[in-house]
Amino acid sequence: MKLFIISFSCLILLAASASGIEQKNHGTLYEIKRDGKVGFINRAGKEVVTPRFNDVRGKFVEGMTRVQVKELWGFMNNSGVVVIAPVYEENDEFSEGLARVRSKKKWGFVNRSGKLKIPAEFDEAGNFAGGMAKVKINDRWGFIDTTGKIVVPPEYRDADDFREGLGRVRTNDRKWGYVNKGGGIVIKPAFDSADPFVEGLAQVEIDGKRGYIDKSGKFVWGPAKD
Repeated sequence: MKLFIISFSCLILLAASASGIEQKNHGTLYEIKRDGKVGFINRAGKEVVTPRFNDVRGKFVEGMTRVQVKELWGFMNNSGVVVIAPVYEENDEFSEGLARVRSKKKWGFVNRSGKLKIPAEFDEAGNFAGGMAKVKINDRWGFIDTTGKIVVPPEYRDADDFREGLGRVRTNDRKWGYVNKGGGIVIKPAFDSADPFVEGLAQVEIDGKRGYIDKSGKFVWGPAKD
C-alpha cells in the first residue's frame, strides 16, 4: 500500500509538470506556477494554495516562506496561510524567531505573528545570529539584541554576524577585530581579514600571512604565507 501511495503521488507530480506547471520544492510544499502566478501543492499533488502570488522566495524557514503580491512582500506558513500580510517593500527569512522587513526604506523586525517587534528605523540590517543582529545607522554599523536595544554602538565601518559569542567589526583604518555582546573590544582590530570563530578558533590574515587565533586573540598557528 505504501508503494502504491508513493507511486500515485509521483504520477500526480509528473502530470502537473506535463501540463505546463513548473515545480520547486520548498520543503513542506511544492511551488507551482500557472498563468504567471505562483501557488503550492502538497506531496500528494493536491493544490493547497491557488496560484495568486507574483513571486515566492526561498524554502520554508522556521515554518515560513516569503510571498509577493504586486510589489509588496509578506509571509505564508507551511499550512498555506498568509500570516503576515504583504505590506513590506522587502523582507528576509526568519532567524531566531524574527525576520527583517523594510518599510519606507528603513529596516525593522517582525515576529512570527506579524507584530513589528523592532521598529523600522535602520538604514540596513542583518539577520539575527547568536541573539544579535548588525544594523546600520548614518553609514556606521553596530549591533542590537532581540529587544531592539543597541548593545554595540554604530561606530564601525563594517560588521558581520556574531558566532560563538563574538562579532567581527572593521574600523576606519580597515582593520578587523572582535567585540563581545557587551560591546567591548576583546580582540584589537589589527587584521586585514578575519573569519568567524568555529569551535574556538578563527582564521585571520595580517600582512599577507594567514593563521588561526583563539578567543583571547593569541595565535595558535601561524601566521604564515599561503
